[in-house]
Amino acid sequence: MKYLDAVISEVLRLYPPAPSTDRICVKDTLLPAGEYSNAITIPKGTIVQAPIVGLHTDPQYWKEPKKFDPDRFSDENKHKIKPFTYMPFGMGPRICIGQRFALIEVKMALVHLLHSFDLHPSAKTKFPIEYQTGANLLAKGGFWCGLTPRRV
Repeated sequence: MKYLDAVISEVLRLYPPAPSTDRICVKDTLLPAGEYSNAITIPKGTIVQAPIVGLHTDPQYWKEPKKFDPDRFSDENKHKIKPFTYMPFGMGPRICIGQRFALIEVKMALVHLLHSFDLHPSAKTKFPIEYQTGANLLAKGGFWCGLTPRRV
């Protein structure tokens, strides 16, 4: 089951449920200067947006960020993930309240699906996936997958 967790975590890294999240700054906050930016003060009341997809695919934090590699989330590698660079359900006190339920639900759906069917690309499956522009990660023309019933 550890590998299933790693696969789901890697899918959520590449395709998070929400591509970004936002918060309201509750007090004036000074962000120090970085390698490519000057120091900046964020005034209280400002809406700050965190680009989850951007963090999850940034080569500064992820080796070969576009590659599907569940081993990133193995027990041997988990500790190498920089804090706050993986947050498919948000982070901190405002993290998604349904995170655990969603993960259990996905695991159960996969178990039932894979128990009854073999999955394979269909004639309509596009490689690589092309995305629609907009607020959500949606495949252009939909996401197509072939199912072949298994003999159980």
